[in-house]
Amino acid sequence: MPNSGRHKRHQPELWNSWKRTLLAELYYSTQKALRRGLENPPDIRERIRHNQQLASALLRKHGHTPREIELLWQRFKADYFLRHTHKQIAWHSEHILAHQSDEPLVLVSKNATRGGTEIFVYSQDKPSLFARVVAALDKKNLSVHDAQIMTSKDGFALDTFMVLDANNKAIPHDRHEKIREGVAHALIQDGAITIPVKRASRKLMAFNVKTQVSFLPTRTGRRTLLELVALDTPGLLARVGAVFARQGVSLQAAKITTIGERAEDFFIVTDGERQALSDEAQQALREALFDTLSDAH
Repeated sequence: MPNSGRHKRHQPELWNSWKRTLLAELYYSTQKALRRGLENPPDIRERIRHNQQLASALLRKHGHTPREIELLWQRFKADYFLRHTHKQIAWHSEHILAHQSDEPLVLVSKNATRGGTEIFVYSQDKPSLFARVVAALDKKNLSVHDAQIMTSKDGFALDTFMVLDANNKAIPHDRHEKIREGVAHALIQDGAITIPVKRASRKLMAFNVKTQVSFLPTRTGRRTLLELVALDTPGLLARVGAVFARQGVSLQAAKITTIGERAEDFFIVTDGERQALSDEAQQALREALFDTLSDAH
């Protein structure tokens, strides 16, 4: 996924703004936790209300009525307001409220966030949506370093991707429109998803990250939680998404994280009937992921 230069040891270019901001966030989050006391974790409902209040103020400042905002947010699950900042919520909401088309809505942030560029996708959800988005980004030589994948109560994808270009930097503004068009075009296609074959470099292969595919229990048992740990090879997410599509696996939510050369991704998935994967389906998915990821090595 990222270019090989990212994996050189002891080189100045490794210290980019993405890693600097990740470390800064970790530092300040730890500092805040220590001040609060680990025995007093933040109230989730308080955080959700706080984000909603700040986002609503921004939207009302831009002319949206409280009723408009309320009707839109009734469609969103609580997790959405927990996993996004109030500025993200306001940005997404303003464009969704103005979106009068059945076509997918794709937004590319003008301002760099954590050293990268945020891409937001709002579209009627379908099993291949994630695969098509990450394949389109891969074709543009972009790497996904963080993602929030979720759906609304009425079946719309609310997906956020944090991406870097081939130089591990935010996407230049003159590329934004082409990338937006490319992702939007990919979402309205119905044909097979093509994934370019990209071999990992020798320097990247020197890192010893063993592929791990684990299925973890969920609270309700109605969905399946998949944990994937793998070497962050070029096109990793595009290949994973293609496996999901071929296996008929529907992605309900995900948390994508890249730390150095190591990808640590969590996926909440269901079968075509929106039920948890059977033991047989889990085994088939595990084997398909191992086969596909080993081909890139």
